[in-house]
Amino acid sequence: MAGGTPASVLLDFGKEIGGTPYVDLTRVTGAPTLTLVTAEARQYIRTPASTTVPAAVPRGSTQVPLASAANLETGNTITFTATGGTPVTRTITSFDATARTVTVKPALPADLPAGATVKTSPGAPSSDESRGLAGVGGPDTFQPTAAGRLTGGFHGGFRFALLTVSTPGSVSLSSLGVNFQAFRATPADYQGWFLSSDDQLNRMWYSGAYTLQMNLKAPGLNGLPDARIYDGAKRDRSIWTGDLLVQIPTLLTSLGTAGAPYVKSSLDTLLATQRADGAFPGSPDFSKRTNPAGSPLFYSNNYSGYGLRAFVDYYRYTGDKAYITAALPALRKELAYNDSFLDADHLVVSNDRDYWQATQTGEVTKYSIDYYIVLREMAWLERTAGSPALADGYDTKAEAIKTAVMSKLWNPALGAYGQSSAKPDVVVEDANALALQYGFVPAGQEAKVLAALKTLWTPYGAIMGPGLQDPTGHTIEPFGNGMETAGRFSTGDTAGALDLMRRTWGPMVDKQNPLYTGAFWEFKNSTGGVNRATASLAHGWAASPSVQLTEQLLGVKPVGAGYQTWSIAPNPGTVRSAAGAVPTAYGTIKTQWTNDPRSGRFTLTVQAPAGTSGTITVPTGRGSVVTVNGRDSGPRTKSTGGSVTLNVSGGSYEITVSQR
Repeated sequence: MAGGTPASVLLDFGKEIGGTPYVDLTRVTGAPTLTLVTAEARQYIRTPASTTVPAAVPRGSTQVPLASAANLETGNTITFTATGGTPVTRTITSFDATARTVTVKPALPADLPAGATVKTSPGAPSSDESRGLAGVGGPDTFQPTAAGRLTGGFHGGFRFALLTVSTPGSVSLSSLGVNFQAFRATPADYQGWFLSSDDQLNRMWYSGAYTLQMNLKAPGLNGLPDARIYDGAKRDRSIWTGDLLVQIPTLLTSLGTAGAPYVKSSLDTLLATQRADGAFPGSPDFSKRTNPAGSPLFYSNNYSGYGLRAFVDYYRYTGDKAYITAALPALRKELAYNDSFLDADHLVVSNDRDYWQATQTGEVTKYSIDYYIVLREMAWLERTAGSPALADGYDTKAEAIKTAVMSKLWNPALGAYGQSSAKPDVVVEDANALALQYGFVPAGQEAKVLAALKTLWTPYGAIMGPGLQDPTGHTIEPFGNGMETAGRFSTGDTAGALDLMRRTWGPMVDKQNPLYTGAFWEFKNSTGGVNRATASLAHGWAASPSVQLTEQLLGVKPVGAGYQTWSIAPNPGTVRSAAGAVPTAYGTIKTQWTNDPRSGRFTLTVQAPAGTSGTITVPTGRGSVVTVNGRDSGPRTKSTGGSVTLNVSGGSYEITVSQR
């Protein structure tokens, strides 16, 4: 009825979904207005009003002027607080959005001065989407006159839907649902899979894979004919090169050929928007406010280099030589663009931004390591599909950068690399993590770097560095934490890698967490939550546990393009068993292992496709005996420290490590 409290129904789908919501009505009376809003987290499906009282209001009043009428709802509680005064809480009986006044009961008990703050609870229905970036979503408003189906607009990612009757009238519902429009993978679609004795790790692997499925835009959706990998399900819904570094390996090791077209067409979009000077945009299709195709955003030289690496990753995992050969001239142009940021010290200076959006000055350690990685990746690519002579030049330049980083940016007092020449005493996670992963750390100094990184740990993951935060306030980046887990795995610190995984991603796979979506989150703040409604809770750059559990814990990595050569080197730690499959251009690699740290017994079985070859490395201890298919390992093995490596061709193998 007029002046009544709006009636609402909240629907919880239990996990992240995406598509077009619909409502089936069986009866309509009066002239109701229905509003439907969606959110990834329940706490963001209503927004409390937050405003002030612009003019003094006398005691006994029931009508109060407000500076803003946004997010008011009849039936909400409203609290007025004067400076130094006692809060006064009342109930909203009505409001006038045009006049910006609110009517309350009971009457005010005392004079209310101008400037008093105003808060409401629980707030009015609101969308958590950023429509200017995503170009889709926002509230759906209906004015039904008869029974039938009402269909809303497209919403890229949400767990909750709130349906509200906000004007006099009533409706009867028979159903409320969603036409799912992300990639709906069935068990048959998982060409790659992972399963271990650790349930939390299993949930991480599948949450990362599901995150990627929520990030996939099908051909034809939103008026765009091609398939694309977006950074987030609800925001920004754009291709981002930094995100692709995690998304491509995760997608191709889980969905294989079903995911490859999404990668290829996203790379095509990068090629189509490359600048004349060689730079790739950080996002080729950013900000869809007026155009569903978006427009290129040239974010930073760092993100341009990430774009180059995305092409290399596509080739490494698929072996699509025709595609990469055609793209090579564009990649060489991009490399020349990145090269323009080297100074006389062989270090990168760009005063540019990176994934946490802050400008960094001086010779930035991470930026120099990033360019080193680009050079090494291009050297691998040229030797595989291009010019070995160019590869030699790239390697020479990379070594000069590595030497310069060590001589100028290593801080012996920290036992780690400083953030930059401008901030040599600031320990940062990303640069030191990459230094471990890519062999920058001097021999014997790895433990110091690992210890320095651990000073950044919190119960919720590692912060970026002391005093560092994104301009929007978050301090813990799953993207950066993924760099650290990779660095720890690469130096044999499996325990540390899994510990950090559990801190960072464990809460995300906990169904009791109020932010749970079944997918991975874009970032965290210092208390383990997120600090704004538009934070993405299904964000591809956070999916690194999936690929690392496949490549580091299970142990299967590509070496040659398309896995023509491969490496299988499990890092079991204290995990008791793991099994999985990895799709390749030559067939599926299947492997499983069991691990008994107490007895020292480790058993690994491998099935690798014909036409491929690789190395199998198993952990050993003092006095270990290694057998291959029931026989002594023989001359094909090489013992290094605590492991034994076999060089083999495709086929079936059972390797057992036992104590004498």
